[in-house]
Amino acid sequence: MSYIKKILFAGLFVSITGALYGQVKLNLTLLPDQQTYLVSMLPEVSWTEPMNMTGSAQIVIRLPAGKPFLAGNIKSLIPGITWADNAFIEKPASAPNDNFVCFVLNELGTKSIHYQAGVETPLFTFKNLEPDCVGKLELLNNDDPLIEKVVHYDHINVTQNLTVLGAFGNAFSGVGNNNADCTATSSTTTVNLVGDLRVFPIPVVDFLNVRWVNGSEVNDMPAHLHVFNSLGSLIALNALTKSSGEQSVRLDVGSWPTGLYTARFIANSGKIQSFKFIVSRV
Repeated sequence: MSYIKKILFAGLFVSITGALYGQVKLNLTLLPDQQTYLVSMLPEVSWTEPMNMTGSAQIVIRLPAGKPFLAGNIKSLIPGITWADNAFIEKPASAPNDNFVCFVLNELGTKSIHYQAGVETPLFTFKNLEPDCVGKLELLNNDDPLIEKVVHYDHINVTQNLTVLGAFGNAFSGVGNNNADCTATSSTTTVNLVGDLRVFPIPVVDFLNVRWVNGSEVNDMPAHLHVFNSLGSLIALNALTKSSGEQSVRLDVGSWPTGLYTARFIANSGKIQSFKFIVSRV
């Protein structure tokens, strides 16, 4: 049985066919706590007022059917807007192995979302309130054959939509990082440089705690922890003690603006392990 609160059908044709000026990609990331999912966007062009006006937005995530899932703790990372889990669609006839959760922007016609070319902008985070791992969550393109079948045969709108004035319609152009799997050891690591990585709280306001375990190979122990902002600028550099066993560092982020940050463990061997975290002033 499908549980549907409400589904946006307005602008369905535009969502399916795409807009002439659609230039915003969506990303889905599982953060290092292995519980918090981040939805972010990466604009390929910049729009300033009034062209950044966002008329409506729907972001749809596919997940495997038969696994317990309840979206909750939805936190907007942009002041002035909120997001809601607008619909949960269970095993539509055209996709019997899949469920879909639809998130929508509550504020229609908002200028609070800023589109800056090349800058990954966090939109919102959410968690699965069920205790077990649901497996892989995935963003799909609107021209994916599965999406087209659900739309055309089941008449359910499960398309990605960001209606922006500057795009003259749907600004969505595709997905970048399109899936997050809680069964993986860490979805944000580049290599397996450190073990048992724990990063909390997420989002962070004042102090970020980073804990991990080093192995026994000295050359592969991280020597530095670099932190970069969404523009790719290095904003913090921490020298680390190279010793085996459990390690920790505490980052003071109290003066950092709201945004998405990337931290990188760097070893003398050249190996790098990355993770993302969010600073929130919302």
